[in-house]
Order: sequence, then C-alpha cells, then structure tokens
Amino acid sequence: MKTTSKLELTPIGSDYKSILPKHQIPDPLPKKMKAWITYKGGKTVLEEVPLPKMLPDDVLIEPLWISICASDANKFVDLTGDSKKTVFGHEFAGRIVGVGENVNKALIGQTVVGEEHYPCLQCSLCLEGKFDRCQKEGFLGWYKSGNPKDWLRNGAFAEFVSIHQCCAKPTQGIEKLNFFPSFAEPLGNTVKMEKIVSEKNGRVPETLAIWGGCGAQALYMVPYFASKGVKNFVLIYRGKSAMMYMKRCVMDLDANFYFVNSDDQQQLNLLKREFGQEDGFVSIELTGQEKLQKMVIEYASPRGKIFYYGLPAEGKKVMIPGTNMDIHTFVTGRTGIEELNLNSVKGIRVMGRDNESWKETIEALKTDG
Repeated sequence: MKTTSKLELTPIGSDYKSILPKHQIPDPLPKKMKAWITYKGGKTVLEEVPLPKMLPDDVLIEPLWISICASDANKFVDLTGDSKKTVFGHEFAGRIVGVGENVNKALIGQTVVGEEHYPCLQCSLCLEGKFDRCQKEGFLGWYKSGNPKDWLRNGAFAEFVSIHQCCAKPTQGIEKLNFFPSFAEPLGNTVKMEKIVSEKNGRVPETLAIWGGCGAQALYMVPYFASKGVKNFVLIYRGKSAMMYMKRCVMDLDANFYFVNSDDQQQLNLLKREFGQEDGFVSIELTGQEKLQKMVIEYASPRGKIFYYGLPAEGKKVMIPGTNMDIHTFVTGRTGIEELNLNSVKGIRVMGRDNESWKETIEALKTDG
C-alpha cells in the first residue's frame, strides 16, 4: 500500500529521547514507594507500599518507560486465581538502582528492558542455569513461580520492581533512538515468531494469514514480517475499528493486504477457495478465541502450517479441535509437545521470548529499528 499515512499518534511527545532519566539514583533507597494497586473487581488506587523484597540474585529496577498490554487490561476486573490485589505492568524498561548481595554493583545505573517471566530457581533447568527455560516460572503482577518461598511480585505500575538479574536485558542504547524501549518486550514475541516460521518453512513465506490480524500483537508482526520479505498478508479480524486502524498503519508498507471479517461468511468462503489452491499455506493464530479455533484449522491449506501464539482471555480453557490439548498449555506449558497433527495440517507452538530471541530483538532495533 504505497501511499502516505496520515496517522499521527504521538504518545508522550514525538521525541522519545526527551524522557531519558535526568534525576539521580536515590542513595540510600527509600523504604517505601508509590504503586497503582488493582483490587479484585477492577478498582485501582495509588498507594504507598514497602519497597519490593529482593533475593540475593535480584536487581531493583526503576521503571522509566512503561507500556500497557491488552492482556493486563483484560485482567483488571478478574484477577488471576485467588489474588485479592496486585500491581500490573509487565512491558517496561528502566534503570537498575539496586542489586542483591550476589550481583555486581557495577550494574547500578545500567538501562535495561524487563522480562516479566522470572525463574523459580528450583527446577532442573534453573539448577543448570537455564533460567529462560524455567519449568515453573512466575509472571510479574500475575502469578507466583512454583517456588513455595516465592511471593506475588509487583509489576511496573510502581516506582520500583525487583526481578532476577537474568530478566534485566541491557538495552545497548536503543533508548537513545527514536523508539520507546518498553516496546522491545512485545516485539520480542514477533522476532521469535518470525524465526520459528522461517525455520519450519525453510524460508519466509510469500503469503501469510494472521488470525487476529488487526489486534495489538499483529501491529508488530505485520511490519516486521513485511521487512523480512512477506509480500501478501491475509488479515482475519473481528471489529471494524481495529481493521480501519490497521489499514492506516500499513499504508506505507510494500506489501498487499486482504482484510477478512471473521463474521462475514461470504468473505470466508472466498478465503477458503483461495487457501485451497495453496500448497503449504502458512497461518498464525493470535486470538485464542474458542469460536475461531475450528475455523483456523478448517481454513488452513492442505499440508499447511498453523503457528499458535494467541492465548485465551482470562485464562479460559480453549481446546484445539481434534486434540486433547488446550491452547494455553500448548503454547506456554513445558509439555514436550512441539507440533500437533490437525487433519494433515501441522499445528506448531511458538513459546515466548528466550535469551536468543532477546538478543535478536535488541540487535534488530539497533540496526533498523
């Protein structure tokens, strides 16, 4: 779509470099901090609370750039499990202002992006130092790790966050570019997805279908995949406003776009005929919506591939048709299952960021961010 975009969204001003920290790191650190506490039912209040606890291998981060993820917004009313209150915020970057007793003090002042999944320190992989593959990981503001000594750690809607040092990823200067560094977290999902798609196909596909193709995660995936050589995008969406927004965002991309409303049977029938002519058509499933799961498989090409990333809202159990596997377990669980056979179509899971995809994400932002 080779036209000039008129989209003008400027969060916090157009020059992100203007919000680099200018204040000194407090020394000594305060004993209390302010945090946005969300209570069950959705009430959110700014309160003064004690500074986060720290383990010997933890770092204390002062969040300076924070993004609000749609998954956080979905949980404001219905907190996970039996939680009575929490502090959300898992897309953030900031600087290290304190360290645990086992961490080098030279890290204080370093600018980092936060990885919200943190290790339990007890499973076999953690004991091998493979923290990014932890089998019982926790999630900032959402749930504790499998370690019985763990606590529900606060997210970044607060003045300070404590996290294991392996979760603090050096920004390598991306905050000095015209880029909001907390976006490196969701972009990391896209980098991992593109890597797995290319590996499983032997190349970047020329045509790519994305279910949930006008949602928040797709806003990262579409331009990134276009930069890697995808020429044709089929974006299956729900909601006209999301579709109109995506159309405006992709106007400058050198690719062709076909928008399909998942509630429009006529459009879907046409889509099915087109997919039937493709050999090995590639689809990405981002929705996690129960209503669409049968359709995702039904509309895939013979000998095609479906890459699963979407998770059900509010932890709802959504089964992948023709299997005994729910999407959440398939995508995030350490099940040992990497692929499913879905009526001759391969279902491939793409788990979240690991150390390798974090490195690739930062490098991508440094070179062509």
